[in-house]
Amino acid sequence: MAERALTPVPASPDPAFSSAVSTAFGSPLDPVVTVPAARLHQPRDTYVVHVQKDQIYRVPPPENAYLAERYRAGRGGGGGGKGKGPTCSACVLRALGAVLAATLLLGAAAALSSVVLWPDAPSFIVDKLSVHNASRQQHMDYDFFLTAINPNKVTALWYKDGGTAKLLHKGTILAKGDVGEPEDGGEDATEFNVLLHGRLQHGGRTPKAVEKGLQGSKDVVALDLSVEIAVQVHVGALGFARKSLAVACEISAAGLRKDVHISSQTCKSSFAN
Repeated sequence: MAERALTPVPASPDPAFSSAVSTAFGSPLDPVVTVPAARLHQPRDTYVVHVQKDQIYRVPPPENAYLAERYRAGRGGGGGGKGKGPTCSACVLRALGAVLAATLLLGAAAALSSVVLWPDAPSFIVDKLSVHNASRQQHMDYDFFLTAINPNKVTALWYKDGGTAKLLHKGTILAKGDVGEPEDGGEDATEFNVLLHGRLQHGGRTPKAVEKGLQGSKDVVALDLSVEIAVQVHVGALGFARKSLAVACEISAAGLRKDVHISSQTCKSSFAN
């Protein structure tokens, strides 16, 4: 509320003057009508004037808020862009997550295939070799004991029956035979027995070094042991690929008596398929 002291104006039959006074008291924003100087000497009274509160703005008008909102939307790239930003970001994150998951699955499948389909071949060591005369003098038995070492950490190698082996000296076959059942049942086996049956040849067909070794000579004899055996790759109780394993051992033996001393050996193994 505001109060204003004005000079009293007596009633007048002049319509123009009454209209001017009414207009002056009706709106504080209109200019006040000038009072004639002759009337200023009349006695003064006090008047209380009430100013309308809706014309005193203590807060910005509503249209200012609307304009400010439009300005902020324009600075941010428009209302449409502001609404689509978080949604687009979520779509991009979901797409990246799907691509990453697919990549991980493909990598895991490739790693499993590599482990199962292409395992490393086991290594072999000739632990013992014994030579015995058979029931007839012309027949010799070569008894080998082999140890297998599986280098694979995830897969087990199960050895199947039906393997074959042969013993040679500089390309000449001395004996042939079968690979016996592994000592520990074939499930990731480590110990094998290979018994080969040979025939002592006459007429110069038996190598002299072998014949001398069988007769008790301590000279070093070069022998080649070749073994082929079927192996199945297992991961736990699940069986997968079945492969043919080839083992070739180069052995230097001092004499060919009952207990042969193996001075050196080199064994190589590989999967045929």
